[in-house]
Amino acid sequence: NMVSHLTEAQKAAGVIAASAGNHAQGMALSGTKLGIKTTIVMPRTTPDIKVDAVRGFGGEVLLHGSNFDEAKAEAERLA
Repeated sequence: NMVSHLTEAQKAAGVIAASAGNHAQGMALSGTKLGIKTTIVMPRTTPDIKVDAVRGFGGEVLLHGSNFDEAKAEAERLA
């Protein structure tokens, strides 16, 4: 819902999120459906099946850190 209410400038800039699972997949799918570039920062320990699912939904995956907190910090830094 939040992604669908972004301004045109925000949509053009793309979105970035940190997640290791369902949120990542939802963001990637929403972005693809709305034509918004999505970058998802996931911990390096995320199972391949989840990483592949995010990519399959059109998200760009950046693997960073050994846990969610490290991935989240990187997402915030990139934002």
